[in-house]
Amino acid sequence: MGGLATDYCVKATVLDALKHKLETIVLIDACRAVNVHPGDGDRAILEMQKAGAIISTTQEIIKTNP
Repeated sequence: MGGLATDYCVKATVLDALKHKLETIVLIDACRAVNVHPGDGDRAILEMQKAGAIISTTQEIIKTNP
């Protein structure tokens, strides 16, 4: 999962996917947060990770899936 905005759309989509028992990977280098309040993006990533999302980067995915 990547996209705009980490702290809104991405977070909502990831949490919904996890509710449906889908393996979900958040590509942190393919996301950007709005950060209405400083740290919103970081808190969103932590919330997704605690809910079961895998936090990774595009390079890590490319290396493991040539």
